[in-house]
Amino acid sequence: MRIRRTPLIIMICLTATVAAAALADAAVGHTAQQRVARAVTCRLHPTGPVTAELTDTLAGLQVLDGNLGTVHITADGIHRADTDMNVDAVLHHVTTHGATDGGSATATIAYSALQQHLGTTASGMTVGADRSGLTLTGTAGHLGLPVTVHTGITTTADSLTITPTSVSLLGQAIPVSDLSSMPGAAGLATSLKARTVHLPDLPAHARLTAAHPNGRGLVLQLSVPRTTSLSKSAGTPATTGARCSNTKA
Repeated sequence: MRIRRTPLIIMICLTATVAAAALADAAVGHTAQQRVARAVTCRLHPTGPVTAELTDTLAGLQVLDGNLGTVHITADGIHRADTDMNVDAVLHHVTTHGATDGGSATATIAYSALQQHLGTTASGMTVGADRSGLTLTGTAGHLGLPVTVHTGITTTADSLTITPTSVSLLGQAIPVSDLSSMPGAAGLATSLKARTVHLPDLPAHARLTAAHPNGRGLVLQLSVPRTTSLSKSAGTPATTGARCSNTKA
């Protein structure tokens, strides 16, 4: 009896084709990711590691058509407004020419870096967080009583304002507005002023939409606008080599 081998041959051919496509996708995708990461390094000049990941299915094959799809980028140690921040971004419909439909990002500022921007508001205190939000902890008065200052955070497109709202002292929550009338607390009340941190040069022309603390620092929520070119350097994010621009994004 003759065995019909045609279906088996077709299956083998299809399997080989799929495997070849997967290998090509992986190879092209890996190269594209490396070059995106290199372009980010050239534009943002981070001091820490940079990663780039094409997250779409068969994203590598899309590169051949000039489309990177959705790209997840991380970059640590980006210096802006006298502050170092770690950025984590997701950009949509990125092309090999550097265009994108925009996306979202977070930029995390370490508490130690944030403390330097708060001036006398944080003098002698440690910036951190608890379940209620951003806090300042330290001592007050000649007795050195432990205090926790609770704050509120408001934002504009390029700044954030941290406003002390209440002080926890000896188990009591005291509004900052009432401190000046309390014996020995006038000095603390004077120091607890609202402070605004200006962020005029956010990466990729991003706009600040919100801010909240977590275990690592103050997290800035950013909106990245649609743009026709994320990079002003010669060449394109997915196709250039090591050549860099001296201009920051």
